This record gives sequence, structure tokens and C-alpha cells, in this order.
Amino acid sequence: MEQIPDAPWIREAERDGMPEAEDVKCPVCGEINPDEIFTDLSGADVLGCTCCVKRYDPWDWAEERRMRE
Repeated sequence: MEQIPDAPWIREAERDGMPEAEDVKCPVCGEINPDEIFTDLSGADVLGCTCCVKRYDPWDWAEERRMRE
């Protein structure tokens, strides 16, 4: 059976190794390589990352809002 040669970029990766991944920066707070980035449902607008967005249980959030008023 005839062998099909690997694509050039595969041979290059085997020969030279994979390039280092570029750092990702949160556009809201500037954190480098956050664990997660949160967007709106369309994925277009960034709301923040794990360093600048806080996760709440909806009922706890509502209770805190009532206590502040």
C-alpha cells in the first residue's frame, strides 16, 4: 500500500517542535492567561474573566441587593 506523506506543517512540528502558545489578555482587566473569559451569548462582547467577574447564585445576589436598599 502506498504511503501518503505528512503535510509540511506536520513534518515541521515533528522536526522543530510546536511553537509556544501566545499569552491571552483579558480585555477588561488586563489579566494575563486567566482561567476563563466570559462573553455575552453571541460571543462577541467580553464581560470579563475569572479575575474581574464574580459568580453569584441568583437568590443570594437578589438577597444582597435587597439588604443594600
